[in-house]
Amino acid sequence: MPDTPRGKPLVTANQVTAARLLLLPLGAWLLYQGVTGQWVCLVSMTIVGCTDFVDGWLARKYGPTVLGGLMDPIADKMFIALTMLPALDLGWFPVAVVTLIFFREFVITAARTGYSRRSVTLKTSYLAKVKTWYQMISVGLIFLVQIAPGALYWLFAVGTVAPIVGFVAFYAARRRVWRGSVAFTLSFGAFWLLAAFAGPAVIGQVVWWSTVLITWASGGAYLFGLRDLPGTARFDAHDAVRLLGAAALPLLACPLIGWHVVPAWPVFTTVAVEFAIGGLDNLLAHEQKLGDWRGWLVRVGLQAALLGGALASGLATGTSELAYPLALAAMAVTLLAAVIYFWRYRQVYLDADTQAAA
Repeated sequence: MPDTPRGKPLVTANQVTAARLLLLPLGAWLLYQGVTGQWVCLVSMTIVGCTDFVDGWLARKYGPTVLGGLMDPIADKMFIALTMLPALDLGWFPVAVVTLIFFREFVITAARTGYSRRSVTLKTSYLAKVKTWYQMISVGLIFLVQIAPGALYWLFAVGTVAPIVGFVAFYAARRRVWRGSVAFTLSFGAFWLLAAFAGPAVIGQVVWWSTVLITWASGGAYLFGLRDLPGTARFDAHDAVRLLGAAALPLLACPLIGWHVVPAWPVFTTVAVEFAIGGLDNLLAHEQKLGDWRGWLVRVGLQAALLGGALASGLATGTSELAYPLALAAMAVTLLAAVIYFWRYRQVYLDADTQAAA
């Protein structure tokens, strides 16, 4: 049960989430600033990731808003995009791993819209919440595998013991069980044992593929939920264009970055902004205010054509002479679409909060 809203805080949950969104590009930039910048990124992005607890607590204490419900999942996914994709560019992740992770994320986002527009609500599972944190942590772990493998054993030791202390303190203060402590202790404990008997290369492999496993396992509710769809809800153009766009983007973007066909920044910007568009699309579907599917088709069609052209050109010529402008054009199309989309439907996520406050 959420806490009863009370008063007005000095800092709102939405302000915390907005600050997280604004700081994410800085983290991506720091990853390219050598080892020192990467250490700064590790510390700062760990703090930024922990603010997810803060805005969640503020939302429960003072009451959630429609805008906050839109921004929070967008911030989580953009965090993954703006840390994992630069890490892919740096060679810390294999292309196959990152492609599988982002393929799942975009396809499930498209599926969520399909469910919502049919008024079928699927409750977010606890595994899905763990998945988000596991993805965030995986980038930091791979960084340590690459830069400071000797620190892994002690990090895993602390990560195993600290949640137990947190569990006891939380229960003593609230008389409630902190389920997250169990997940953290079990996962870090397993890695602690692994670090005691295996080298960094093995740990890296386990981090890669366990991230893929938990990412896909957490999407199971959307597959099992098919049985809840009304019998008259046929697969239609809305579903088709969203699923095709969701499949095409990671299949094109991840190889463009991982194979170093073009400079990575316009590609991971495109992916991050697309997550924001998908978040708004989920909200509009929930509110039964989706626009015409043809506009979505034009955008994802242009996006796929430009990214596909960039990939084909770069692989064929071995240069980014044509591929880079095409990647920039795909980013421009996505950014322009996001501005139009968020402006056009601003009343959906702004007016509801204004009316509630009045």
